[in-house]
Amino acid sequence: MTKQYKLKKDIVIPAGTIFTERFGKREYGKGCYESSPFGLTKDTSGDVFYGIEEYDPDSQEWFEEVK
Repeated sequence: MTKQYKLKKDIVIPAGTIFTERFGKREYGKGCYESSPFGLTKDTSGDVFYGIEEYDPDSQEWFEEVK
């Protein structure tokens, strides 16, 4: 089974955050995880892609492994 991590705090994307068009394919490396897609309107969707380093003690403040 693949490792999963649960977010322990809310992530807030502030108004005014700029989204830049992305081209090409996405490359995944070890320690990279993404959320389930979510929608802001009926015709849009997105997901959060984040690198979680197991050796970084600060990441434990934000994520916990799902057992």
